[in-house]
Amino acid sequence: MKRLLLIATVALSSVAFSQKGNTSSAGIAFKNYWQLKLTGGDAEEQAKELKDAKSFIDKSYVSDETKDDPKTLMYYGKIYVEIPFCALMSGDEELSAVDAEKAVEDGFAALKRSKEVDSKGRYEDDVNDYCSFYRTQLSQVGVKMYEEEKWAEASGALIAAGSFGEVMGETDSLYFFYGGLAAANIDSSRLAEEAFTKVVEWGYQPGTSTYYLSQALQKQGKTEEAEKMLNAQVKRYPGNKDILIEMVNLYIDTDRKEEAVTALNEVIALDPNNSILIYTAGTVYENMDDFENAEKSYNKALELNDGDVNTLSALGGLYFNKGADVNNAANKLEFGDPNYDKMVAESKEYFAKAVPFLERTVEASPSDVNLWIALRDAYGKAGMKEKFLEAKNKVTELSGK
Repeated sequence: MKRLLLIATVALSSVAFSQKGNTSSAGIAFKNYWQLKLTGGDAEEQAKELKDAKSFIDKSYVSDETKDDPKTLMYYGKIYVEIPFCALMSGDEELSAVDAEKAVEDGFAALKRSKEVDSKGRYEDDVNDYCSFYRTQLSQVGVKMYEEEKWAEASGALIAAGSFGEVMGETDSLYFFYGGLAAANIDSSRLAEEAFTKVVEWGYQPGTSTYYLSQALQKQGKTEEAEKMLNAQVKRYPGNKDILIEMVNLYIDTDRKEEAVTALNEVIALDPNNSILIYTAGTVYENMDDFENAEKSYNKALELNDGDVNTLSALGGLYFNKGADVNNAANKLEFGDPNYDKMVAESKEYFAKAVPFLERTVEASPSDVNLWIALRDAYGKAGMKEKFLEAKNKVTELSGK
């Protein structure tokens, strides 16, 4: 029995030694590759050395004896991070066949894991130096590309710089924030989500970051995730107007009017003189067929921003539509119903109420034929014949008919 145990122990030790040998061989090949890269050596030679390094590290990385060895993890991380770079420069078919995104993701994970298990800190400086090299290079490129509005290049470089910084233990909020903005500028929603997820978690520019993360999620159809994130941010930053506004937008976009108006009122309580918010509340109330609150909101918005064409048009439209509703209801009454004349008169009152607001919209945009058409119809419904004819002629003039 002792002899069998001794043989087993020797066999296990040999396997461990073999795998550590693979790690060492991977390290030698990687160093050759790295030297060639830094000195501008032949791209094919770089690819050859990196492929050799990969073949060795793949063996030790999956072995039970070395899978948690910090040196193995360090070289695995470096080698896999380099694969897309080398494949791009050399065009090597074998390296190009490796999933670039997964390679980098696995590489970063291995570098982080190396530092976690490196209890004696033997390879910590090596990992940090490697990451610092790329962090510096990529951040410089990213900033330059951002300034030149080359959004694809800027987003890739800045987010990559931030990712290398993460391995080093740095919280590069600025790199991820501006990398995310660059990604959003080209509707690269997945990359924007990746960047702003980190920035939101770190609490950098919470209002703006929350907005962009919400938009990135919704554009990918992840509405439930966006709502969950927004609810968490509302609790984390009570009273943050920008976050509440994005919550309102989500409710509006998903046709949840009551929740939208509740959230809107919370925002308005924080900024009671914001005419845009109050106008938006009016539109939500109108869509809910809540005429009184819509009217109240529009009038308040106009009080705060007299002359705003959108609000003038909204009020004119609100009264016009109310008049049309009352008139339609009158036409559905039984013949001879005593309420008919009363309701028709009431409808004309609403049409007449619409007139001054529509007139002001026309004053603001006198060449807009659609506004003249709305005003013409309001004159006609209100029984203002002379005004109706004037507006009718103007519509003919502007439309060329």
